[in-house]
Amino acid sequence: MKRYIKLAVVLLSSVYMAGCSDFLDVDVPDDQLDEGKVFEDDRMAASAMVGVYTKLRSAGFFAGTVSGIGVQLGCYTDELEVTTAQTVEYRFFYENALTSSNTGVKSLWDNSYQQIFAVNSIVENIGSSQKLTEGVRNQLLGEALAIRALLHFYLCQTYGSVPYVTSTDYNINRMIKKQPVHEVMQLAIDDLKEAEQLLSPVYPSTERVRFNQTAVQALLARMYLYTESWVLAKQYAQTVISSAGYALETPDKTFLKESKSAILQLKPGFDGGNTSEAAAYTFNTAPAPNLRLSNHLLEAFEEADNRRTHYVRFVGQDMANAHAFKYKTVGNTAVSAEYSILLRLEEQYLIAAEAAAELGEWDKCNVMLNALRFRAGLEEITVSTKETALNAVLKERRVELFCEFGHRFYDLKRRNHLSDLSIVKTNWQPHFSVLPLPESELLLNPNLLPQNNGY
Repeated sequence: MKRYIKLAVVLLSSVYMAGCSDFLDVDVPDDQLDEGKVFEDDRMAASAMVGVYTKLRSAGFFAGTVSGIGVQLGCYTDELEVTTAQTVEYRFFYENALTSSNTGVKSLWDNSYQQIFAVNSIVENIGSSQKLTEGVRNQLLGEALAIRALLHFYLCQTYGSVPYVTSTDYNINRMIKKQPVHEVMQLAIDDLKEAEQLLSPVYPSTERVRFNQTAVQALLARMYLYTESWVLAKQYAQTVISSAGYALETPDKTFLKESKSAILQLKPGFDGGNTSEAAAYTFNTAPAPNLRLSNHLLEAFEEADNRRTHYVRFVGQDMANAHAFKYKTVGNTAVSAEYSILLRLEEQYLIAAEAAAELGEWDKCNVMLNALRFRAGLEEITVSTKETALNAVLKERRVELFCEFGHRFYDLKRRNHLSDLSIVKTNWQPHFSVLPLPESELLLNPNLLPQNNGY
């Protein structure tokens, strides 16, 4: 946990100003920052929060680059194939050759806890500030709690037992202990429930690039799905689906900046910027120079599925090389065309369908599934047993959410289907259900021991 030793003032000055023009047009030079003044002014405090979103977009789980989990866990499972001969970090994921000293393993951990430190600093400073207006205080505290929950969700689903960190106190954090996954999930839900009460359905900016109440509810729907709280998962997903201002988009419009199905997006660092995902996945000559979609994924699409048309691009004449084509704009444009989507409405339909299947509510399950199938140009299906319903949901999740923040890995894991990967990954082992804890962190804090089994 050595990242925790940074003083709050250092962290504040390094992250708070980046990308701040989105909220209240805040623009304060770095060298004029004073931690004591940041939370005495609504505009400065808002800029602090925008800086956290910048960090989320730039590094860690949600980076759209090859170091984010879209690529890494896509390689780890059966979504992506590595074609480069170079020793790149995502090759270790592809070959299931991760160790506690891998850079990718450590980077995800370090960046996540840095980001948690940043939001904890905001929570603490908001608590001690007497100058912020109530509306800004509630908005920023709600956002900080939601981001803290989001990061801990990904940490525990990826590494297993991890610390749930709520302090910036070095003396506390340097000896902090791991907590079981179910405890981490409950603490995350607690944070989200508080955030739900603090936030409004109205976004704090003109775009969907900051947490609002609906985004929190969407994340709660996912949390309850993962904790098998089926009634609550369905309830929250339905609440989001019914919320004004959101609608299913056709696959050709789903990933545009103005998409009505987007619930939470990560905005590029400047006007005219686009996603890192487009650059990470796209190639224009065959054979694929670095990464390509696996045949196992391509074969999962039904022939008439419009998502195969709009989410996949084939390069070359032999149909052997294809890349994810959800984000199509590589590089800068006069006006940004695409933002990376962190939460979207289609997932809520899938959550509602899965929860309904678990509850034996076949009409609801069919309605949710067929809404997505109709959107994709596919015929309706009718499910009437739990097994067929769940298989249908997992199939839809696979072709809808591929290469998006590790959904495939987490779905197989929570459904106890990770062993299915042994068909593709001949060296697959049961302990690959979690990544190893970074060795450097275990040396710094023995309370993080023992290492995850198998590593």
